Amino acid sequence: MSASTSDPATRSAERGSGVVTILEDGVLSGILGAAVVAAFFLLLDFVRGEPLHTPSLLGSVLFLGKSVEEVTTVSAMIVFAYTGLHVLVFMFAGAILAWMVSQFEANPQFGMVLLLIFLLFEAVLFGFEVTVVPSLVGELGAWAVGLANLLSAVVMFGYLLRRHPEAMSRLRQGIAE
Repeated sequence: MSASTSDPATRSAERGSGVVTILEDGVLSGILGAAVVAAFFLLLDFVRGEPLHTPSLLGSVLFLGKSVEEVTTVSAMIVFAYTGLHVLVFMFAGAILAWMVSQFEANPQFGMVLLLIFLLFEAVLFGFEVTVVPSLVGELGAWAVGLANLLSAVVMFGYLLRRHPEAMSRLRQGIAE
């Protein structure tokens, strides 16, 4: 193997240009994360006997300014609109996460800082949700919101680490130390 093919920067450049690869990875990881959250709440809604209640509830509160108590039916249009926004937000978060993984791959000394930033982001997001719309989180269940976020983060990180084997290798080395 030549020196150039063992260099992480060279392998990364061979995969594609930096910004394009980060955006591709971000969009795909975001779609996966959004799908995990949507599937989780769809399953939970089915178990509760209210299919599509969660996206209709969230969309009605967000777009129409309704209170949790005012949302009694499922609106297909609201479900569609909220799902679109949900996917866009996750694609944005995925792009940020993909950038973080690429930075970790190139600069492993920043790995812990990036992980802490991600965990801080998750904590702030959950805190924001609980503070701004506590009745909404109460309706969905704080445990469900937390578990859905955790599952989506695991899937997104898993996808990105598979796309960046050097980052995965560095992560394993860091855990072993």
